[in-house]
Amino acid sequence: MNAPAGNRRVVITGIGMVTSLGKDTKSCWEALVAGRSGIRTIQRFDTRDCSVKIGGELPDAYYEFENTSFPRRMRNQTLSSTRLAMLCAKEAIEDANFHPQGAELDRVSVVSGCSQPNYQEGQDPLKPDLGNYLIIRQMVNAVPAWISIQHGFKGATFNVATACASGSFAITSALDLIRSGRSDAAIAVGLDHLLNYETMMGFSALMALANCNDRPTEAMRPFDAGRTGFVLANGGCALLLESEESAQRRGARAYAQLAGAAYCSESHNIVAPEPTGSQMARSMTLAMEDAGLAPADIGYISAHGTSTIQNDAAETAATKIAFGEHARKLCISSQKSMTGHTIGGAGAIECGATALILHHQLATPTINHRERDPNCDLDYVPNVARPLPQLKAALSNSFGFGGHNCTLALARA
Repeated sequence: MNAPAGNRRVVITGIGMVTSLGKDTKSCWEALVAGRSGIRTIQRFDTRDCSVKIGGELPDAYYEFENTSFPRRMRNQTLSSTRLAMLCAKEAIEDANFHPQGAELDRVSVVSGCSQPNYQEGQDPLKPDLGNYLIIRQMVNAVPAWISIQHGFKGATFNVATACASGSFAITSALDLIRSGRSDAAIAVGLDHLLNYETMMGFSALMALANCNDRPTEAMRPFDAGRTGFVLANGGCALLLESEESAQRRGARAYAQLAGAAYCSESHNIVAPEPTGSQMARSMTLAMEDAGLAPADIGYISAHGTSTIQNDAAETAATKIAFGEHARKLCISSQKSMTGHTIGGAGAIECGATALILHHQLATPTINHRERDPNCDLDYVPNVARPLPQLKAALSNSFGFGGHNCTLALARA
């Protein structure tokens, strides 16, 4: 029997991650713990007209794997972003050893967070037959649709687009579906594959990118006084969420409990964060309340940490508002310092990392943190991973263009 609506506990039983650090969760986690950067000089498109020539490209091993994972017809019908999501979902499902049958499939949902389709992948003039697939390739809802079709999941299936917070919004939506009793399990995937000429030129025009072409691995410097902007990257992560009773029934391992979530709007500016951090703080406070956690219960925060002057200062101010004196006791780090900014993928990648941090009791570092900024004066776990043997609960923040704020609250399983 299902638990009463709204009272079901939800756990993370599978993680599938692809970033500039690796083609699977294991390689990504090892690189995060080691403090390695995935940023390099761009190789996969011509950057002669771009002032910024660095990015978080996916490793060659991923593309070799992707190239052999799909039949030709499916490759023609899908974008690289869709295929990335499908491979992340497959890894999460295999990681959880999740194989529902029959009527159980009706109770599994798929929610994706993808900010936009990979629009530079239009019709290939050398393959005019792709015009037949143009619409189904470009529609952003193809991401959850293909995952649903591939695995036979028949629950709610949809995409959300809230810029850099898309992945976290997808996870929150999946959490709500399971808590409410509408689903017993859900694949929540956040991703974007936007490292291309058009997007690079667009973000450059917004003055958002770090221009550090000669030292790519040092370009992402969240919370450091010398930060100049973020580095655009490709990547994604899928989480398999299950009701606790479902996971226990099949003896599944849980990385962490997804204890709560919250979102709100800053209603301030289409790109700039509200400088006092008041609504970022509200997002964190509401998530803790939703999870039944007090500020003192939280030991770690996976920061949005974009390496921009405004965002990092506002997030620091928000943390002080939400946690008061306890803010000085928190360990805070930004996985973006190593992965780059994956836009719609960021929230899911960072939630997956937070679940692993709780599982392993080990905080990943913020690399390239060398010079203290008086506006960013908390503990950002600089440069070296740190054991957290008493860690019980953590937050993961995502704050998107447009003022879309979302915080996820996780607890040790």
